[in-house]
Amino acid sequence: MVAIRHQFFLSSLAAVLCLASTTHFTVTTPYEGEIFSVDDVFFDFEIHDWDGVGEIMVGVNANEAMRTKNIHSVIRAPGLPPGMHYFILQVIGEDGEPIPGIQADVPFEVTDLQAPETIIPLPDGSVGIRSENIPLDPNMDPINFSGKMQRMLYQLQHPDPALCGQQPFLIWEPWGIVGFGAQLLGLRVGLSLGLQTNRVVVGNPDWENNLVNSELKWRFNLSHSDQGSPWGSTGSLQPLSHCAGSSNVADSVRALPGVDMHDPSISNVRVAGDLWGVENRDRLFDIPDKAAQVFPEGNTNLFWWWTETTNFLHRPTPKLGNFIEGQKERMRWKHPIIGIHMRLGVDKNREAQRFPTKYYIHEARRIRKLFGSDVATIFVCSDRRKAIDRMIKDYGKEFDILVQPRVDEALPMEYVHTDLALLGECDYLIMGISSNFGMAALFLNAFNHGHRPTYISMDDLFEGFRYYGHQMTLSYNPETGINEFGIRNCATQLLWHGRSLLLVDDKRETAEEFCGTLLGEEVCRQPRLLRWQDTGEVIWDNTSCDKFDDWDTCWNNLKLQFQQVLSETERVNEKGDCEEECDDKGCVSLSEGNRRVLGFGVKLPKDEF
Repeated sequence: MVAIRHQFFLSSLAAVLCLASTTHFTVTTPYEGEIFSVDDVFFDFEIHDWDGVGEIMVGVNANEAMRTKNIHSVIRAPGLPPGMHYFILQVIGEDGEPIPGIQADVPFEVTDLQAPETIIPLPDGSVGIRSENIPLDPNMDPINFSGKMQRMLYQLQHPDPALCGQQPFLIWEPWGIVGFGAQLLGLRVGLSLGLQTNRVVVGNPDWENNLVNSELKWRFNLSHSDQGSPWGSTGSLQPLSHCAGSSNVADSVRALPGVDMHDPSISNVRVAGDLWGVENRDRLFDIPDKAAQVFPEGNTNLFWWWTETTNFLHRPTPKLGNFIEGQKERMRWKHPIIGIHMRLGVDKNREAQRFPTKYYIHEARRIRKLFGSDVATIFVCSDRRKAIDRMIKDYGKEFDILVQPRVDEALPMEYVHTDLALLGECDYLIMGISSNFGMAALFLNAFNHGHRPTYISMDDLFEGFRYYGHQMTLSYNPETGINEFGIRNCATQLLWHGRSLLLVDDKRETAEEFCGTLLGEEVCRQPRLLRWQDTGEVIWDNTSCDKFDDWDTCWNNLKLQFQQVLSETERVNEKGDCEEECDDKGCVSLSEGNRRVLGFGVKLPKDEF
């Protein structure tokens, strides 16, 4: 009897394992990381090769929602709270336990953003402003100045080949495993340093190739990648310098504090982007004096400088240029055309609000209304192909939606560079400043349209520099009357006796920590100063003791003062004035879906707003 039971048990286990090996779910909605408005959430799934034994359990997060025996189900789920969720499917056996190996687990996000139909262009003087004024005087012809700037950058990077061995080099190392937009951003900083110190900017081949290949394998799910740097020998962009082979990583000096990069006797200075940024965070956005002198005094700004450097860095090789033109032919490219970049990866959720596709289509409709019914073609790219498929399915009859076709033997980065180049060619652009890639697209588009792009940014805030104590913004400046690409300092906000204090941290590694009790928790920070948010008055500064002879006594008093402030703090807002605008009544998020920034490259009557 025991043997029979044992044999029966093994047979039953084998049957379950066989079932599990072939039975599986296909989840059409949500795709991984899909974004819904609160009222739009639904699930669409199907089970394959199931014998019908047991039930399908449908859950959200750790909660069971329902059970069904239907092979294909479409279930509406309005009203889920905003935030990240997980859609879960399992087959529950007759014994009430989940059958191993038959399950699905898909992350998705719910938002409670303002409905797109109610988001209208903001009044003149609020956030949006026509971009015939950015970033240059409307009476100035930027093309002449662009030519000078591009020649200056080329001459820096391509001296006489016979003199390559005599050149001082700045060897730039990327900021870790990052996407191409962040690589571009870093090299823009590198070019600025190169112009300031008269050094040829090159990469560290081994370092860069390893990081780029690691990023490509992760992003495109590749088992192997040897594409290397976009500017390297196998890359799709023109080399940074024909002198790169004369640089010497082994004999280089790392740009640590105390190293003078202006010293020509140091042939090779190696700059690690992340470390240098922490040590020199106030210089991340420098415009070199040589670049500023290209324009009449007072007319340059960061938007113009990054537009020029982005164009210089994204010059396709002839091979890539042919691929771009071939893709345009295959898509039947035509003007006028709206370019849309959707940055929807779940990883972006930490930095910015992601938007459902219907919000991008709403902005496309606004452009069509403003510029004419013949604006009926969209080129779209995204880090979520299923989001593009959803857009085509839902809105393909309203707009002619173009997307790059797959081409045999084309490399992943060729598609990435083509996406960026084509976004730069589009007549109108919809993107987000919270994406490095989206910003690069705006800069290329601006360069191709006389520095006066017609664009809509889905947001006005880029958080990527919070680590360095800065924030990038697109905002309206009432003093100058123009839309600007600008910088804001980050600061933690403390509510202290009914008023808001900003705690500005010193990000340098040499900064000494101060500790205290904050809302019952022991915390240690590297503060530099405390100032009132409303008046800007500094009430505490850790450099103030430098003025006193009795430094030890002053320093101890500073620590006690800091601890006293923390102990009396009523509320803490870590995001501070980086992500939120605050007054005495509370804080308003800058990324809640209604912070559009509009820039129009042609003059429009005010009543068009």
